[in-house]
Amino acid sequence: MTNNLAVSEWIIEDLIRRGITRFVISPGSRSTPLTVAVAHDPKAQTTVHFDERGAAYFALGYARATGKPAVLICTSGTAVANYFPAVVEASMDNIPLIILSADRPPELIDVGANQAIFQDNIYGTYPRLFKNLAPPDADTTPAQILAEVDDLHTFATGIRPGPVHLNCQFREPLLPEPNPVTTDNKDARTESPSPLARETLARIAPEKLAPILEKMLLCNRGLIIVGRRVNNKHNDAILNSAKALKWPVLPDVQSEIRFTNHPNVSNHFDLALLKDELSSQKPEMIIHLGGAFTSKRLLNYLNDPDIFYVSLKRTPEQIDPNHQVDVALQMEIDTFFQALEITEKGGNQTWLTAWQQAERNLSAIVMNQMEQTSDLNEPGISYHLSKLIPQNHSLMLANSMAIREMEMFGSVNQFKSQVFANRGASGIDGLLATAAGLQAGTDKPLTLLIGDLAALHDLNSLAFIQQSRYPIIIVLINNNGGGIFNFLPVESETDVFETYFGTPHDRTFENAAKMFALDYAKPVNMSDFQQLYSQAARGTQSIIIELLTDRYENHKLHLEIFNLIRGS
Repeated sequence: MTNNLAVSEWIIEDLIRRGITRFVISPGSRSTPLTVAVAHDPKAQTTVHFDERGAAYFALGYARATGKPAVLICTSGTAVANYFPAVVEASMDNIPLIILSADRPPELIDVGANQAIFQDNIYGTYPRLFKNLAPPDADTTPAQILAEVDDLHTFATGIRPGPVHLNCQFREPLLPEPNPVTTDNKDARTESPSPLARETLARIAPEKLAPILEKMLLCNRGLIIVGRRVNNKHNDAILNSAKALKWPVLPDVQSEIRFTNHPNVSNHFDLALLKDELSSQKPEMIIHLGGAFTSKRLLNYLNDPDIFYVSLKRTPEQIDPNHQVDVALQMEIDTFFQALEITEKGGNQTWLTAWQQAERNLSAIVMNQMEQTSDLNEPGISYHLSKLIPQNHSLMLANSMAIREMEMFGSVNQFKSQVFANRGASGIDGLLATAAGLQAGTDKPLTLLIGDLAALHDLNSLAFIQQSRYPIIIVLINNNGGGIFNFLPVESETDVFETYFGTPHDRTFENAAKMFALDYAKPVNMSDFQQLYSQAARGTQSIIIELLTDRYENHKLHLEIFNLIRGS
C-alpha cells in the first residue's frame, strides 16, 4: 500500500525537478510526511517559522523577489487559515505561491475530532487552483500524484500567476514503519507527465494597434503612467517613447523610474496635482502600463470619461477603479512600443513644459523644506532615506503612510535597485516577514521603511530578520498610533478619534530588538539619523532604527507644505 511519506516524496521531488526549491515550513504533526520529505531532500532550501501568518508572508516576499513560487507547508486546523492574508495578497498582485496543507481524512471531519476544520476550498476564490488530495491507498500511483503537481505548477506560474492550494489528507500512521518497502522515487519521476508548456502572451496584430497610434499622434495632452510591477527592463522603451511623443511620465513609487532624473519624468506628480494650473487641465489620452498606482490624487485627477484610456499589462485582470478604460491590452511593453514604431513628432511642448516646470519647482520646494530643519519629521525621513539608500540595497515600503511619504517626498538619486510593497490588498499585516522573504529572494541587503502599528502587527517576524543572510535595516517611524487617520475626515471626531482610530500604544522597540538580538538605534535628530543609517548601510548586521515623531505635528507639517505648493 502506498503510504503518506511516499506520496509526499513524489510531490516534493517533482516540485524541485521543476526548479521550485524554497520550502517554508510551519511545524505541526499532521504535516509530518511533507516536512520529512522536504528535510530529507538535499536540494530543498528550507525556512522554518513558528507563526503561520509570518511564514506565509515570508514565502510571499521570496516569490515577489524571484518570480518563482515558494512552497508553504502546514498542519491542519487554524494553521491553514493563518495563511489566508498572504494568499489574498498573492492573488491580488499575481505572486506565485504553492500551499501544501495537511488535513485529517474525511472520516474525521465534522465529527468533533481534534484540530479538524473544513479545509476544502478554504481560501475561496483567491487561489488559481484548489485540489483535494485523498488519503493514499493501494490504488494511488506516482502518475496520479505527479499529475496533480503538474496542475499546481501550471496554474501557479501561468499567464496570471498566483497562489494554488493542494490539501493533503493523511491517515495515521503518518509515517511508515522503519525500512518499509516503498515505490522508488526514480520510477516515479519517469512516470511524471511532461510539464505543460508555459502560456505565452498572444501577439496582437499591428492593425489592431493602428487606431491607438493614430490617437497618440493626434493627441496634444497625453500621459504615460507607470503602475506597479512593471519590469525595469522596459524603462528604456518607456522613456524613449515618452520623449518621442513629448508626453510626461508619471511613475508609481514602486517603479525604478520614480527615482530617475529624466526630462519627461514627473517624480513629484502627486504634489504637482495640488496646483490648479495642472489639476484643472486634463489629459486627452492615457497609456497606463502595469498594475494599479498608489496615488489617490492621481486616481481622482484621471476620473474623466472624456479621457481615452489604454491599459497595458502582461496579466488579464481588470485594473479600472474609475470604470473608464477604453482599450485593455495584454502584451509586453516593449512589444507594444515597437509595434507602434513611434517616431519624433511635433507634439505639444507647452503641455510637457508645464509638467517639467512643476517638477523643477516642486523639487526645489521639497529640498528647501527638508534641508532647513534638523528635527525628525516624516516627510524628511523619506526624503533623506531616498538620498542615502545604497545602490546594492533593495527598498521595501510598508503600507499606510510609509509608501505615501516616499511617493510624495522621495528625491531623485542614483538608486537603481528594486522597490517593493504589498499593494495587492494593501494590508499592514506580515510586512516584516515579507521584508525577510524579499531579502532571501534578492540575496542582498534590504532597507524597510515601516510604521509602528505595522511593526507591532508582525513582531514575531523579527525572528526572520535575525536569521537573514544579509542585513535588513528597519527604519521604523514611531508616531504612537495610526498616523494615516490624521489625514482623514474622522480626525474631526475628537471624542472618539484617539481611542478608536489613533490607537496610541505608548511602546518603543528597544526591548523587541534585544529580544531578537538585533542592533538598535534611536536618532534624536535628522543629522543623527543620516549618520546612523549610513553607518548601518556599511555594516553587516540587521538593525532597528527607531524614529520618534508626533502624529499631529506630522499632519500640520504636511498641510504647511501643501499650502506652500498651492501658493507657489
